[in-house]
Amino acid sequence: MAGTKIEWTDFAWNPFGGCSEISPGCGTHAPHRSHGLCYAAVFASRELHLQHAGVAKGGQWTGHFTISSEAVWQAPFKWPRGKLVFTCSMSDFWHESVPLDWLAEALDVIGRTPHLTYQVLTKRPGLIARKLAELKMELPANVWLGFTMGHKRSLAGLKPLLNVEAPNLRFLSCEPLMTELPKLDLRDRIGWVIGGGQSGRGNLAVTNPDWMRKLRDNCVGDDAPFFLKQWGNWVSNPTPREDELDALAKGGATLDGRLWREFPG
Repeated sequence: MAGTKIEWTDFAWNPFGGCSEISPGCGTHAPHRSHGLCYAAVFASRELHLQHAGVAKGGQWTGHFTISSEAVWQAPFKWPRGKLVFTCSMSDFWHESVPLDWLAEALDVIGRTPHLTYQVLTKRPGLIARKLAELKMELPANVWLGFTMGHKRSLAGLKPLLNVEAPNLRFLSCEPLMTELPKLDLRDRIGWVIGGGQSGRGNLAVTNPDWMRKLRDNCVGDDAPFFLKQWGNWVSNPTPREDELDALAKGGATLDGRLWREFPG
């Protein structure tokens, strides 16, 4: 399995595929479908991997889930030591419809590859503790536990994320950042924050640069590493195109003349 173009990770691992809308960040979940389409659902709709045919159609998730090939499941055992692995970029690891035996097997693979760090990002943090209890399993030590929180309506999910017994780092993905977020208490609680605007198809949401500045300042003030992935579209980016330091990113990635590409540790 090849690496990924996602700037904040080295590999994407998808032991299963499929999802459903739950939050404003899902794009089509927004009122009147006014904020574009989920990039993962759009990609899945192309059915480039026949193993996952039917999980999405027309840029929208169908709620159908499929398990990946044995080659995909075995891929982590071949990856080099010290790499970051974005887990379930085409699904939600803790989704309520993921069979428990799939989840158990995925956690087993993670536990047996301690030379890798798995970035497990979810929009459903309230299900993590329950799923682990049902499996009678603990979170492997090489997991970074993440929550997608780019809208103020998603703030309620922060508490269950913090309540999960996590032996390693917790992080937030505020991508796409769709509203201003209040001042967050990150110190000793959240070890990394990713920011970004919405990319993809449709009428993309515009990210106010001041929302991103507030998020960055929150991180700086609480000594939490901040990673601005991209603006997603040029309308959101306050930096003139000719001054953009990372024009290869969608919509560029500079904030006030700097690339914020910080990692934990």
